[in-house]
Amino acid sequence: MKFVVLPDHPAADEVRTRLPDEVRKNTVCHHSGRPWLVGNWSPDAAVCVQAGPSKVALLGAAHTTEQELLANLETVRTVRELDRILERTAGSFHLVASIEGHVRAQGSLSGARELFSAPVAGITVAANRISALAELRRLTLTEEQLVMHLLAFSPPWPLSEHSVWREVDSLPFAHYMSLHPDGTAEPIRWWTPPAPEVPVDVAAPEFRNALVSAVAARVGASPTIGSDLSGGMDSTSLCFLAAEQDCRLVTIRRRLMDPMNCDDSIAGRAAADLPCAEHIVLDQDTASPYYDSPDRDDLAMDEPPPFIAVASHMEDVARMVAARGVTRHLQGDGSDELAATGSTYVNAMARRNLLGCLDLVRATRARRRWSLATTLRAVRAFPPYAEWLHRCSDELLSPPATESEVGWEPAPQLPPWASREATALVRDAIRRTAATGPQPMSSMPTHHEILRCIRLNGGIFRFTNTLAERFDVSFEAPFLDDQVVDTALSVRLADRYVAGRHKPVLAAALRGTVPDYVLDRTTKSHFTMDVYAGRKRNLGKLREMCEESRLADMGFIDREGLRRVLSGIMPDPIHMGPLEKTMACEAWLRSLPAKVGPQAH
Repeated sequence: MKFVVLPDHPAADEVRTRLPDEVRKNTVCHHSGRPWLVGNWSPDAAVCVQAGPSKVALLGAAHTTEQELLANLETVRTVRELDRILERTAGSFHLVASIEGHVRAQGSLSGARELFSAPVAGITVAANRISALAELRRLTLTEEQLVMHLLAFSPPWPLSEHSVWREVDSLPFAHYMSLHPDGTAEPIRWWTPPAPEVPVDVAAPEFRNALVSAVAARVGASPTIGSDLSGGMDSTSLCFLAAEQDCRLVTIRRRLMDPMNCDDSIAGRAAADLPCAEHIVLDQDTASPYYDSPDRDDLAMDEPPPFIAVASHMEDVARMVAARGVTRHLQGDGSDELAATGSTYVNAMARRNLLGCLDLVRATRARRRWSLATTLRAVRAFPPYAEWLHRCSDELLSPPATESEVGWEPAPQLPPWASREATALVRDAIRRTAATGPQPMSSMPTHHEILRCIRLNGGIFRFTNTLAERFDVSFEAPFLDDQVVDTALSVRLADRYVAGRHKPVLAAALRGTVPDYVLDRTTKSHFTMDVYAGRKRNLGKLREMCEESRLADMGFIDREGLRRVLSGIMPDPIHMGPLEKTMACEAWLRSLPAKVGPQAH
């Protein structure tokens, strides 16, 4: 799906004519007759209605009907009143509306459905894909934002929201874009995190209803639904929720190489309890190895991807489920983040009642192997966000340590092969941003950290869907839906953690629908052995990328430093994550059209 949103302005006609034919397959006009929504989408991915001079379109997976949407629209008089449609509609979608010529456009809180804007022909144009804006004007890279993608995890907020393209703005978190008839635009905040005050016995049924509706939003648009069945609590729960719907279910899972892997036995047991579904199992002979194609040059040009190691595997999933009639495929991403009980959770509980949470502090300290000094940092009040951000600029090249995980976010760190120029660019950008006094996504560090991770997952889904759409498949993450996120954040903090239990709120919500052997799991398998084996098998490709590195040619990494990391007999685990980010950035640079190039900072 690709579309642009235009204001009710005379220049909108000119902008539409600049778009290639494949992006102009659908055109919906303002009441004035000028183009409003132009793009390429399938009929089952959009619900569009009109009430007098007002129009609204939901593009994506929306749990509603034309009749329901029309009834809601008929009560709307201003773009602000469209909030009631969001409150009553489950799913993940873009909302685009024209109310008396005033336009409101927005994506999802997670960023899985994102919106970007750029000036074109004297007006502000919005789009769900940067590549659509690139059809309308020339874009140039911003080098300081490009090198941000070398940081472990992601750039710190709000730098994580900035586009690598100089001419493009990302819609700020929790805002909608208001496009005015004079061609100007402004972001307007529409959502704030709820207070965490709902007890679990009240929150659990609400969480269940939100998840059921989220799954129903996908089933309503596709008679055959795909879903991961890893054996973990998240994706496996979605399988059982989907099985309750009136649809055909196709599941897929990948067997891990680790002989201690416990996910596979749980997945096999769950598959047996879902006899009406078709189950696909990938093993070492049928699954693409990790780093199967790190040197590819066909990635979408929107932004550097968050990973490259499993890109081929994601395409395998999309290809295989598409062959069985699947157009929407469920994945469990986001659940871990909503249930997070890390250092920011310890801080939140300690700030409320330190004596009452000593058992939690002791358990977390033992599990994470914190020193006494780190533990004290975790329970004390965190510094103001801008101050914390500025401090991070002095520690970009510090070796990873447990201390770096305590704070508003994991401290941003560059890999040891980052050049002095890259380090200077990142440090200066962080300091300039800190000097503006940025506010966190929530005044509560634990909510800020959850939302940061939710946004990170949203970016992952945008990338994986650029791979899946080649097979006419949409990857879907119900745990990232706005209503699911809002409900999860409203749960009382003390109820989010129960000693010896894993994700107690999710377990309480789905008890009776999902088998106890899934909900009562306390273990979690990992992909480490698969990652190492894939790295070893494709090390030649990685070394070739090092020797031909675009990042090195641009002066952002030290080729010799990266060469040393790739030449080691046994890779250091601390380098695996940063290596993934660097290689993903390399593959993305290879994929840029020749006419697109960097611009000096």
